[in-house]
Amino acid sequence: MRAKKVSNASVLLDPAAAGWQKVERDVIDLVGMPVHVQTSRYVRTVWADKLVGKVRAVSVRAAHDGERVAFLLEWADDTQNTEFAERMFPDAAAVLFPGNGAAPIGTLGAPDAAVNEWYWRADLETGENLVAHGLGTDKPTNGAAIDAKGAWKDGRWSVVLSRPLKAKGADNVKLTPGKTASFGVTIWEGSNRERGDLRSYSQQWHELTLEQ
Repeated sequence: MRAKKVSNASVLLDPAAAGWQKVERDVIDLVGMPVHVQTSRYVRTVWADKLVGKVRAVSVRAAHDGERVAFLLEWADDTQNTEFAERMFPDAAAVLFPGNGAAPIGTLGAPDAAVNEWYWRADLETGENLVAHGLGTDKPTNGAAIDAKGAWKDGRWSVVLSRPLKAKGADNVKLTPGKTASFGVTIWEGSNRERGDLRSYSQQWHELTLEQ
């Protein structure tokens, strides 16, 4: 897919911004993270006969202005989950980038191949910049702040995740106009008690070309 070149990507931080309607979208299929790869024995046992990954498709749009890039993720969700409490979990989403071409998306990276994760959660006021070297290893990383905003309306989430193109640190993906990068998407459905590595995800990396 293409990240459309626009005059001002900052206005697209609003999921309802009219400018998004001029950006083509791609629909990416998602699958549930298999139970047998979960790092917790408790999770493998309790979720053995349960559905993991309730969200099975997400619409993705991307745009940049040469300085900042923004992604709009949209998916159907009958419930708006915004609380994190006992047995209650918020909806969440992230855009994923491989730290190098060898990073596996199915295990969210490997010890020698990081995955950069631009993360939004419905109960947080801003996004988080994370890095993972495998399932269960997500941790914050410095060098680039993630702006994020979500809106739920009529059974559908619209979430924007945005970051400057330039970023310091080896853990942060480098994006350049005219170049192609790989990305993926992952979604957590709070009503299904999804959290951690109980999630939906794109089974493969997708190509993103930033228009010059």
